[in-house]
Amino acid sequence: MTRGNDRESDGDARAIARRAFFASNACAVMIWTLGVASESANAVEAVPEAYARLAREVVETLSASLEHERANAGASAGERFKFAEPAKKAVKAYISYDASAGADGVASSGSYADISEALRELSAFYKRAGATAPLEPETRDRILKLLYDARDLLPPAPPSMMDKLLDRVGK
Repeated sequence: MTRGNDRESDGDARAIARRAFFASNACAVMIWTLGVASESANAVEAVPEAYARLAREVVETLSASLEHERANAGASAGERFKFAEPAKKAVKAYISYDASAGADGVASSGSYADISEALRELSAFYKRAGATAPLEPETRDRILKLLYDARDLLPPAPPSMMDKLLDRVGK
């Protein structure tokens, strides 16, 4: 009878090995899927360079202006406007690109949606509160989140001449 018990234990061992094999493969597939999902979540968009340049400029200047306002909550309206002037120029350039035929290729991109929503929220706030009102912290934080989300989707800026020179000196 020991021979029958050996067969049963061999069958049990094979079943356990089979289950372990399938379980390890299932775990590997799940880990791989999570890695692919995180890579695609951080992927940059393929957008025209002209749009990317304008969008980076809007994100950079507008978020700097909003961060300045956050850090200097008691600043006068004149001081806020002075610091926001570069953002105002960048937004005008972005909107003029948006109004041209160039926006057709980027209207479905995530960065375009985030920047558009940020500008809509900013516009709605100033229409409601007046042009000289300081932004409410909740509104400012929502707009900054949208801008940072757009920044993460945009391709990085090409290296400047100074970046290239410094890179060469560093090697």
